Parts: sequence; structure tokens; C-alpha cells
Amino acid sequence: MDKPAKPPLFSYLVKPQFRLKSPDRLLSEADFDLARITVEDFRFVTREMTTKLAELPAEIRGRSTILRRLLSESDLFKAGRLLPPNSDLRVRARMLDFDPIHPAVLLTCGNYPWAGDRLPNIAAVFSLEGKPPLTGTPWRFREDADVSLSEYLQGLAIAVLGTPVRRREVIKYVADKKAAHVSDHRKHLSEQAIDRAWSHMSITIESSLKEKVQLNMVYLEVLAVIQALRSSQSINRYIEEIAVWLESAEIVYPAGSRYENINLPIQPL
Repeated sequence: MDKPAKPPLFSYLVKPQFRLKSPDRLLSEADFDLARITVEDFRFVTREMTTKLAELPAEIRGRSTILRRLLSESDLFKAGRLLPPNSDLRVRARMLDFDPIHPAVLLTCGNYPWAGDRLPNIAAVFSLEGKPPLTGTPWRFREDADVSLSEYLQGLAIAVLGTPVRRREVIKYVADKKAAHVSDHRKHLSEQAIDRAWSHMSITIESSLKEKVQLNMVYLEVLAVIQALRSSQSINRYIEEIAVWLESAEIVYPAGSRYENINLPIQPL
């Protein structure tokens, strides 16, 4: 006759803690999850993109939701406060300086990575009644600038007729409006600006296999952010440091936790 199965061991729903060996830190379950998800999200979002051109817009939309969590909702920065990196998190990227933004100009940062090349920006000047004409070129680019991750995300991605759109706002726009379809009737100025200029910012891209797809510059900005993260030595090094720290973790329970053997008969479905 078979011996009865041992009853499961239950605690009184005491939340575990996680002790890291190096550095010697005790993390709550929520903090441990934040660090773990940050590593998983970063590795996912920076892996190689699809080689099928027709799938690219959908893949950008999908990754934008992860980028929103990492960057717009600041999970990467929260992890940095929890487990401080050994060096600043920095990226190298093109930065657009345009201040004050002219009210008659539509301008994107450009220099978008594509198939080993870089796609140019767009610059369109409109004639607007009651607005002064544009004189000269009041914007400039800093190529391959070495900036902090915070400065990069706050950097100007698009200027739409006097309204600045920051990289952080581009990520949130694609994640909320093109991927998740978040219902928010409080349209921010940056969102209104992108909606207004959307149809003027699309280009047709052709692959070496003669596949064609129409991509909006807003999507290309998301691609540029992914490339900046992927190529950042300091950020990648920090992610690997977190991964090593998490692997050293041991589960511990607060002193005085009580455990009981409880018989829970399981009824077949």
C-alpha cells in the first residue's frame, strides 16, 4: 500500500526577503523583483531585431512597452538607487540642440540606425501666418555625444511647430498609443504635437531583398534608443553586475516566522 504523501509546508503568508552575498544587502521581495525584471527587460529589449522587414513595425511597438517600463517609468533608475552602479550610466548618441524652437519648423533628430547605415533626419519649414520667417539654421547636432542616460532621455527627439518632444515622451507615445492603446483623455502637448505631424514623418524603407515597409520617424526614434542602450558599455556592464548579484541571493524569512503542516486535500477536476 502506498504511503500517504507528505502534507505541504505552509507559512502564514510571510513575505520572504533576499540576502545578496556581494554586495551584502537584504532586499524585500518587491525590490528583488524590480532588479530581476530590470535585467530581464533590458536583455529582451536589446536583443537583435527581426530580419523580416514586414514584422518590424509590430516588433518596435512590442518593445516600446518594455522600454516604457525601463526608461519612461524609470525602472532602470530605481534599480540604480537600490543597487548603485560602479560608474555613471552613459550613452553615445546624436543630440539635437534647438532652443528656442521655431514655431514654423518640423525637425527630427535623425541618424537612425538601419542595416549598418544611418538614416537622415527630416527638416521641413512651413509658412505660418503671423509667425516670423526662419532665418539661417537655428539648430545644431552634436554627433556621437557622450551623455548621461538621463540627459539622453531628456534630449530633443522631435520639434513640431514650436513644441519639443523628448525621447522619453516618444517612448511613452508609441507604447501607449500604438502598442497598448491606453485610454487617456488628457492629451499632453507632446502627444498632440506627434498626432499633428504624424502623416508628415513617414518614409519608405527597402531591404536588400526588395521588401518595402513604411516607417514613421517616431518608430525610428525608438529604434535609435534601443541601439543606444545596446551599444552602451556602462549600462550593459551594470546589467551584468545586477545579474551576478541576484544569482548570489539566498531566500530568508524574518525572525519569528511560524510554519505549520496543513492537510489540504486536492479534489480532481
